[in-house]
Amino acid sequence: MSVNAEVGGHGSGTMMAMVKRVGLGGVMAGLVGGVVMIALMIVVMGSNGSGYASPLNLGIPGFAKTITPPSSQLPGMLSAMGVRLPPAAMAKFGPAIASGHVTPEMGQQLNAMLKSGGVPAGKIHNIDLLMSGNATNSTMADLLSGMNTTARNKVMSSLPVTTGNVVLGSVTHLALSAILGFMFAMMIIGGGIQMLSLRVLRNPAGIAAASVMGAAVAYAVSRWLVLPAIDPLMKLVPQTWFFIAHLLFGLVTGAGIAMIARREGLFDDREARSSVGGLAHA
Repeated sequence: MSVNAEVGGHGSGTMMAMVKRVGLGGVMAGLVGGVVMIALMIVVMGSNGSGYASPLNLGIPGFAKTITPPSSQLPGMLSAMGVRLPPAAMAKFGPAIASGHVTPEMGQQLNAMLKSGGVPAGKIHNIDLLMSGNATNSTMADLLSGMNTTARNKVMSSLPVTTGNVVLGSVTHLALSAILGFMFAMMIIGGGIQMLSLRVLRNPAGIAAASVMGAAVAYAVSRWLVLPAIDPLMKLVPQTWFFIAHLLFGLVTGAGIAMIARREGLFDDREARSSVGGLAHA
């Protein structure tokens, strides 16, 4: 029996039950898609040397707190940024920089030396913020963006990883995935199939395509509107792979939503068999 027939026969109570089933199913589909998405990013960033924990460590935790490298990494960061101090100056400043005990007087001397060496004023300002412990995530993003890929990945892999950061990143990522899964399910099934009667969505391929397109939109919104404002460190994530991970999220979530639609009797059986057969032979 179709969902429309159930609604006509049993009224709003049956409609609410269907909404709950679709919504809960969308949440579960989104959670599975979120796990697949973050698993891909963990493999990608771990294999390129920027740290297996970086996708979770630099995500939502980067919005909640400032993430900077340990003091012992700072002399190496200067070298990676193309800042070359004379041996005598490095012998003088190096131990203080590595221990995190750069006095204001030493900071002024170092800034003057960097300025005389032709280091841009903006970079000197950011270095001063880092050395003095006043750096923000925007400071870190600006400094790391000026490094070559190998040096940047090395610094990213050395950023502190705490259990709190990983838990916060994991929980928030999965929560957002569940919300997107719920929204996709309600828009595709509740809006596209039931309200608008879009025939193109009455088969697995159509639902998968709609979900993938929704994931692409979610990527664009987060990439260019949300993340620059709240978490500048995320621009250091490999964006091509980040986009692919979103598309994979959409595909997996769409497969789950297609299962829900079939369970609710919303498919044109002939089109669904054709769609499944086409996907199997692709």
